[in-house]
Amino acid sequence: MRTKRSIAAAAGLAAAVALAMTGTGAVGEFRAERTFKRKSAWAKANLGAAGFAAAMKGGDPDAGSQADRPSASGEGERLSSLFEEQAALRAYPADTVTADQISGAVRAFESIKIRGNSGSKKQPLQWNAIGPTVATQPGVLNFTAHDYVTSGRVTTLLVDRSCNQGRCRLWMGAAGGGVWRTERALHTNNPGWSFSSAGLQSNAIGALTQDPSDPSGDTLYAGTGEPNASGDSEAGLGLFKSTDGGNTWVQMPSTLAIANSRAISSIVVDPTNPRVIYVGTASAVRGIASSGGAGGLAGLAAPGVYKSADGGNTWSLVWNVTGTRGITDIALDPTVPSTIYASGFQRGIYRSKSGGVFQQIFSGSSPLASTDRTQFAVTVKDSKTRIYATNGNQGITAAALFRADDASQLADGSLNPALWKPLSSTNVADPRFPTGNFCTGQCWYDQDVQTPPGQPDTVYVIGSYQYNDLGNPVGNARAVLRSTTAGDADATGRTFTDMTVDAQGNSIHPDQHAIVFSPQNPDVFWEGSDGGVVRSSGSFTDASGQCDSRPISQTEKAACARMLSAVPTSLYSLNEGLTTLQFQSISVNPKNPTGEIMAGTQDNGTWLYSGSSRGWVQSIYGDGGQSGFDAVNPAIRFNTFFRQATDTNFRNGDPTKWVITSAPLYNGGESALFYMPIIADPVVGGSMFAGLRSVWRTKDNGGDQTALEANCSEFTTPANQPGCGDWQKLGTTPLTLIAGTRATGNVAAVERAPSDSGTLWAATTTGRVFISRNAAAEPASTVTFARIDSATSPNRFVSGISIDPADGNHAFVSFSGYSSATPATPGHVFDVRFNTNTLVATWTDISANLLDLPVTDVAYDNVTGDLYASCDFGVLRLAQGTTTWEVAGSGLPIVETPGLTIVPGARRLYAATHGMGAFFVNLP
Repeated sequence: MRTKRSIAAAAGLAAAVALAMTGTGAVGEFRAERTFKRKSAWAKANLGAAGFAAAMKGGDPDAGSQADRPSASGEGERLSSLFEEQAALRAYPADTVTADQISGAVRAFESIKIRGNSGSKKQPLQWNAIGPTVATQPGVLNFTAHDYVTSGRVTTLLVDRSCNQGRCRLWMGAAGGGVWRTERALHTNNPGWSFSSAGLQSNAIGALTQDPSDPSGDTLYAGTGEPNASGDSEAGLGLFKSTDGGNTWVQMPSTLAIANSRAISSIVVDPTNPRVIYVGTASAVRGIASSGGAGGLAGLAAPGVYKSADGGNTWSLVWNVTGTRGITDIALDPTVPSTIYASGFQRGIYRSKSGGVFQQIFSGSSPLASTDRTQFAVTVKDSKTRIYATNGNQGITAAALFRADDASQLADGSLNPALWKPLSSTNVADPRFPTGNFCTGQCWYDQDVQTPPGQPDTVYVIGSYQYNDLGNPVGNARAVLRSTTAGDADATGRTFTDMTVDAQGNSIHPDQHAIVFSPQNPDVFWEGSDGGVVRSSGSFTDASGQCDSRPISQTEKAACARMLSAVPTSLYSLNEGLTTLQFQSISVNPKNPTGEIMAGTQDNGTWLYSGSSRGWVQSIYGDGGQSGFDAVNPAIRFNTFFRQATDTNFRNGDPTKWVITSAPLYNGGESALFYMPIIADPVVGGSMFAGLRSVWRTKDNGGDQTALEANCSEFTTPANQPGCGDWQKLGTTPLTLIAGTRATGNVAAVERAPSDSGTLWAATTTGRVFISRNAAAEPASTVTFARIDSATSPNRFVSGISIDPADGNHAFVSFSGYSSATPATPGHVFDVRFNTNTLVATWTDISANLLDLPVTDVAYDNVTGDLYASCDFGVLRLAQGTTTWEVAGSGLPIVETPGLTIVPGARRLYAATHGMGAFFVNLP
C-alpha cells in the first residue's frame, strides 16, 4: 500500500527514460506489501486461525508466489521507479525540468489570475468543497479491525510551548493541504481544526517553527515545499512568517532566491537572537497528473543550510550539499548556540562551530558508512550535549539508532565510531532489537528520532511497518517506539516499547513523519503520518500477555513481551475536520452523478462519497489510482492500485467483495504507468478499457462474477493469479511499438466517445495519438487504430483527452511538460478534429495565454462550448467564443489538481486536488 515515489535514486533519469519512455521494466510488481498487510488484517478479523493461515498463502513473504511477495528492501525499489517514471514524463524529451521553466509556469498562472474573467464576461463560477471532512476507514480494511478516521499525509507538527489543559494549540502541516490549527489538541476526537493558511502561496508544507523569543507564541515560520523525497513531494515558494498564530502569513521575499521550487525541511530560530534564522532546503518536484507527469527540477539554488543574521532580509549559504536531495534536519547546540548541527540525505551529521566550516561527525551505520538519510535529536544530560542519531539505508538490516553522550568529544572531521553507542540490533534475542530496521527499507521517506524537552533519557524513534510484522507479530509492528532509559536495557532487559497499537487495538498508520510532545506531560505525544494525526493518552498499559498466544518462537515471545510491557492505554485519531486527502482522480456514478462518486488517493485507498462531506467511506485500501462505475449497472465498479493491479466489485462497493481481475494484464508481457489509464465504457455495460503498451478490453467487467467471487478474492489472491480476469489486447501491435516517430513509451490516456459504441481515442507518453472506430469489434485482434498526431503536435506526455459528447471525431487533447523542451512543437491544449474520409486529423493550438504552463487534464462542456484545464495551481477555463484562458471561478485554493471529471447532463465539473480533497462547480 504505502507507495511513494522516491527521488533519492542516483540513477534517476537513465532509469526513468528506460522505464517511462521505452516501456521496459519489470511487470512483476504485484500488490506486494499492500496485499500482505491488508489481507492479514481482514483475514484475522473474519476468517479465524485456519482461514488466516490459508489467506496468507500468496502474500506471506515466506509463502506463495515470488511475484506477490514484499521485496527484502520494502518498497524502495518500486517507489524509486515511480519517481523516475514521473520525472521523465514531465521533463520529456529533456532530462530535467529547469528553474526557468518552473518560474515561467508560475508567471503564466499569475498573469491569468490577475487578468480575471474580463475577456469572457461570463458569470464567475463558485467552487464547492465536498471534503472529506470525515474520512472513515472501515475496520475491515485497516490493521486492527477498528474503524479509523483518517486524513492525508502529515509532514510536520508544532505544539505551542504554553499548551495546557485549558488551551492547547497544535499546528499541522500537510503534504499538499496547507497549515491547520486546533486550540483543543488534548481532546479525544474532534479537536475543531481550522484552516490556517491565509496568505500562503503554496500549500505544500515542509516545516513549522515557533519563535522562542516571542512570549505570546504567535510568531511562527512555515517552510513550504515537502522534503520527504517522494515523487509527489511538491516544491514550494520559500519561507513565510505569521505574527498572529497562523491566522495570516506573509512571504519572506528574500527566500525565493534560496528556496523557490525547493522544499524547506527545517527552520531554526536562535533562542539568544531572534534575528538569526537557519533554514534547510531539499529537492522537490512540480506537477502531477492522474496518470503521471511530475518532474524533478534542475538549475535551482543549491540545497543546503542557509543563514540570515538580519531577521530574514538576506541569506547566505553556509553549507552546500549539492549532489544530494538536501538537508533533513538542523539544530543548535543547547549548551553552545553558536554550534550548528545539520544532517542530509547521503551526508550523515555535520557540525559547524562558531561560524566555521561544516565537518562530518556521524555517517550512519556500523561501521560508520554512507547512509541514505539521517535524522537526529540533541538534548542535555548532566550538562553535556547528547545526540541521538538514526541512519537509514534501503535494505533489511540497514536502519539503526545511535547515541553520543558527549558531543564535545566528537572530533571535527572524524567519525569517531567508538563514541557512538549502537542502540539497535537485528537479532531478536538482543534487547536492542526493537530499533533494528525500524524504517523497513523506506528510510529515505519514513524516519525520525525525537526527545521531549528536558527529558534526555526519553527518546522516541518513528519509522514504518514491514508488512510481515503483522503476519509474524513480534511486538506491534514497531512504527513508533519509546524508551525512558536512553535506549539502554533496564533491569528486565527492556529498551524500547512499542507505541504502534494501543490497549484497545487501535493503531497508528504505517508511514511516520513527525512526532511532538506535550510541554506539561512528555508522555503525551502527537504523531503525524500518511494517515493524519494521532494523539496518545499519556498513560501506558502492560499488554505483554498478548504475546503468549501468538504463533512465534519463545525467543520472539520474550522480545514481544518486552516491547508490549508498556503500550499506550489509548490512541486517538484527531483527523475529523482535516480535508487533506491527496486525490488522483474522480469517477461518477452515471445514475447518480451528484450523489455518488469514487476517488483514488495516494496511500489511502479508493473512497466513496455519498452526498456529504462527512460521509466519505473507504471502499478499498492501497494506492488509489483510477476508478469507475459500469454505465448500465453502477452497482458494479472498479478500482486500481498501481501498475496493472485492478479489481472489480459487483456489490455496490462492499469492502469485502472486491475481486482480482488483473491477471491477463500482468501476464501479458506489457508494462504500464504506475497509475495506468483505465475507464469504464460510457455507454456499453460491462465494457472497460485499460492502457498499457496496447489498449486492453474486457466486456464483462473483468470476468464472470460467480467465478471471480469464488476464486479471486482481493484479500487472498495474487494480482497475477491465472483465471482472475479476462482482459484482451486490442489490435495486433502495441500502439507504442508501431514503426515510426515517437515510438516506445506507454499508453498515457484512453477515452471512449459517448455518442456511439465504437469510437475510442488513445495517446502515449511520447505524444502519439490514435483513434479507433471499431473498439467493440470481435475478435479483439481485429480492432484497428489510426495514428492521428501530426508533425506539429507536441512530442510530449499526453495528460488528458476530452471527447465532444456530440461528435466522437472531435476531441480536446492536453499535454504536460514544457513547450521550451519541444520548441519545434509547442502547445499545451489542442482542438483536434478527425476526418473519417482522409483518416487525417486537424490540430489547432488553443493554448493562447497559457504560455508555458503544463496542463494536467482537460474537460469539455459541449452545452456551453467552454473548455476547462487543470494545472499545478488549480483550474482554468477557455470560455466559448474567446481566445484567452481565465481562472475558472473562485473558491478553489491554489493547489495541484491532477484530474477533472465533467458530467454535462448533471451540469457539474469535479476537480481532484492533491492535498485539499475534492471540489465541484455547477456549470452554467
